[in-house]
Amino acid sequence: MTEVTRRAVGRRRVADTDRASAAESIFTATARLLAQQSFNDISVAQILTEARVSRATFYFYFGSKFSVLSGLLERAMNDIFETVQPFLARSPEDPPTVALERSIRAVTQAWHRHRPVLQAANHHWHAEPEVRSLWLAITERFIAAGAVEIDRERAAGIITSPVPSRTLAATLFWGTERVLYIAGLGVEPSLADEEAAVDALVTMWRGTLYAP
Repeated sequence: MTEVTRRAVGRRRVADTDRASAAESIFTATARLLAQQSFNDISVAQILTEARVSRATFYFYFGSKFSVLSGLLERAMNDIFETVQPFLARSPEDPPTVALERSIRAVTQAWHRHRPVLQAANHHWHAEPEVRSLWLAITERFIAAGAVEIDRERAAGIITSPVPSRTLAATLFWGTERVLYIAGLGVEPSLADEEAAVDALVTMWRGTLYAP
């Protein structure tokens, strides 16, 4: 490699690092703003100021503020998906009800951690095509993985419900999602926050999957 080539490669690496840093700054700034105000009230101009980037830099990476929200949503749901792995990939020695409760508690904590992003996505996925497409793809990932685990436990004789696995998985996912969303809003006195929903969610899942 010649000296000129080495310099060119070095400049590209610096540029790649700078671009990644700028995108990360935009994600971080938007997350900070979401912790303080509704996504509806956040403008691109506010994100630029908070992230200390130019408008040209913002639009180099993102088509709109909803593109930023989609990126934050994907990160949040990847984190949450990791928390359900102890249940989806548990060992045969791990009792399913114990693994289930452990997983639900971890999911609840992760949901609370990402509450501003998840609430913003909930408010907009019905109307914004980009957020809707991502949200439905994410939910499919959760539901499909749940259905596979239900099939596995049904084959082992652990789950005896005659309801189709896909129906069970979808109902449990959407039921959990709604409960955690409402708990995060604080509009139901008995659900002051996500943690207050844990016992009820565990009961719902155990009763649906493992009740005789």
